[in-house]
Amino acid sequence: MNKVIRCRNNNNRKVFVLLVTQVFLGVCPVLLLVFFVFFHLYETQLTAIIAIALILSCNIGYSIVARRYNVLNSGRRGERQLYKTVKHLSGTNIVFCNLPVRYKRGRSELDMLIISHKGIIIVEAKNHSGTIEGNWKSDKWQQRKYYKNGQNTTQEMDNPIKQMRRQRDIVKSILNAAGEEVWIDTVLYFSSKNAKLRLNLRENDYVCLGSKELLNFLENYDRGEVISKIQMEKYARILNEARANV
Repeated sequence: MNKVIRCRNNNNRKVFVLLVTQVFLGVCPVLLLVFFVFFHLYETQLTAIIAIALILSCNIGYSIVARRYNVLNSGRRGERQLYKTVKHLSGTNIVFCNLPVRYKRGRSELDMLIISHKGIIIVEAKNHSGTIEGNWKSDKWQQRKYYKNGQNTTQEMDNPIKQMRRQRDIVKSILNAAGEEVWIDTVLYFSSKNAKLRLNLRENDYVCLGSKELLNFLENYDRGEVISKIQMEKYARILNEARANV
């Protein structure tokens, strides 16, 4: 049976704050308009300009906050899907969810870190849809969405391969500082069924599309080494103690 250690997800608080802010900015223009009409503020040019400026500012702020909320909430859905998938993983693994890590100036939060008898794996979840294009050395990847009306949109996303490489380096540094030498692999998981991947990657850049593919990868992962239960628990204890200082 797997041992799951769920750390606090800082994005939950951010999503809640963004949701409340979004509701406030959505309601505020209506209240300002009612206030504007009820007190006849339109009769004075200065108050009219101020009221209109405030309403426009709320609308602009709403658009910015809504965009940020959608991004974070989409990421949370990907993380939840990742957790549901790994719950079906066989064996006696130690699973960290939303693990914060820091070593010197390097700091990050891992969506998931799995310590198994076969090795340590960092899993990064992405809930992006559309066509994802990029290569292992680029700083940015492209996310293209095509719609039935013929329109399409293009957005940039940070290269997750580089992101995971930094995460792996931080975890290795933490374990090395404790006198432990262990190989760590990373796998990028796209949870959306509507994602299409056009990626130019290296042989050891592992990417899985969908829950079935990820679970198959994790079940069959094998570097030819066996980590004892005692050693697994030691790695987990080191990382657990390290996150207390983040």
